[in-house]
Amino acid sequence: MWTACSNTHNKWINQMAPVSQLSCLWFGTNERTRATCIAILSASFGCTIGFVISPYIVDKPDHVPYLLYLHVGLSFLSCILAIIYFPAVPPTPPSPAAELLIYSSNSGNQNGINSLKIYLSNVWQCLTCIPFLLLSLAGGIFEGTFTAWNGLFATILTPMHYTETQAGWFGFGFAMATMIGGLIVSTMADSKYFQRLLKLLILISLFCSLLCCLWFQLSVRTIFSKKPILKPSTVSIGLSLAFTGLFQGAANPLIYECLAEIMYPLPESLSASILVEWINIIVLIFLFIAPDRTVLMNFLVLLTTFLSIIMILFVKIQYKRRDEDERKKLEKQQETVEDINIYIRNRQQQHESSTT
Repeated sequence: MWTACSNTHNKWINQMAPVSQLSCLWFGTNERTRATCIAILSASFGCTIGFVISPYIVDKPDHVPYLLYLHVGLSFLSCILAIIYFPAVPPTPPSPAAELLIYSSNSGNQNGINSLKIYLSNVWQCLTCIPFLLLSLAGGIFEGTFTAWNGLFATILTPMHYTETQAGWFGFGFAMATMIGGLIVSTMADSKYFQRLLKLLILISLFCSLLCCLWFQLSVRTIFSKKPILKPSTVSIGLSLAFTGLFQGAANPLIYECLAEIMYPLPESLSASILVEWINIIVLIFLFIAPDRTVLMNFLVLLTTFLSIIMILFVKIQYKRRDEDERKKLEKQQETVEDINIYIRNRQQQHESSTT
């Protein structure tokens, strides 16, 4: 249990916390959401493959170390690749927000005490901002519950006479669907029409995920009935899980980006790390609930998704980062136009003086 808790905490801190800042630092305003999505999905891809290969690697309890050896090897490979090539910043900032981020990191050489004071002050600023607090809590509850729940498919489906291997394939389909959903909706969010409609996209994704999850719940044992309410089949269970994952994955990168927008000009990594800590807390709580209460977990997934929707309804999102990017972009365009006008006037004056 404690190993699972530690691994979950390390995964979310090391892989999820920097994603918003990396996308802001390296990508333009019309690419950020997709970049955030891909960063999240790259971390989830290993979990997706794990649903399929883990039952074959660990077919006996004595073979668990084999899986851990594989983890060590992959971690070592990632470390070597990062040492070979991992630039800190891009050659040129892709946006004004990235320029501010680079400048603040270069000028932020305070001593340890001052840095800690600034960090704690920024954290307090985040936690006292009601829109940020509501959205980060909603995102933490939603993502944390799903993270704990999607590892229980084998336990949930065993009473339905599905094998662990079959449950692994269901989990694989669920995880693949989260990646597809994230890529589709993040591409939409980067388009000009949807750039300021992130809250609407999040609410639609969560509501559709709630409906699809309800479909799955009615096909298995529930807290209210020991028999499925709907007639279960491999196709219906697979489709319900796939669509649940599709819409759950769609909401994930949007929440990270909204938090970064709300708390700008604070670093994107700060807002993401607070969200990650909420996710960790929820996952740890549900890891203690989950082992002997899978039917209760099924119900809690529905309950927490509904609660997250209610909380997000009261969130007012201000696109501070995007507004600042557009303002500075307009200023640069005006400066360029003024430079062109000055050049034209100088040429005209030279031409007039030469003719006289």
